[in-house]
Amino acid sequence: MLAGSVVTSAAVMYRMGSRDCGAHQQVDRAYTYSGIGVVIERHEGDIVVRRVLRGSPATGKLHPGARLVAVDGDDPPTLESWAAAIRGVPGTTVDVEVAYPCGGHKTVSITRDIVRMAY
Repeated sequence: MLAGSVVTSAAVMYRMGSRDCGAHQQVDRAYTYSGIGVVIERHEGDIVVRRVLRGSPATGKLHPGARLVAVDGDDPPTLESWAAAIRGVPGTTVDVEVAYPCGGHKTVSITRDIVRMAY
């Protein structure tokens, strides 16, 4: 699940490569949302970071494999509620408590921003 609220849901833009309608069509597909820039998933009962989007607010603060323990002191019950808890208004801060498989436990403060994820 992409953790962030959709600002522009599945923005699909078509650009023509030439004036000829039949030639060279390029499609750019992206999600734009406000959040911290992580992809999360449920794994063996835990919520874990599957991916940190390059250049996102979470870059260098969270890493793939981190188990999410709490967000702003709460432990949301579902994957969807975790996603809702870490998204928010750009410029606001969220405290994310994480534990790593090889040890280590910490709380990091991350300032939300607009994140663009192309696919």
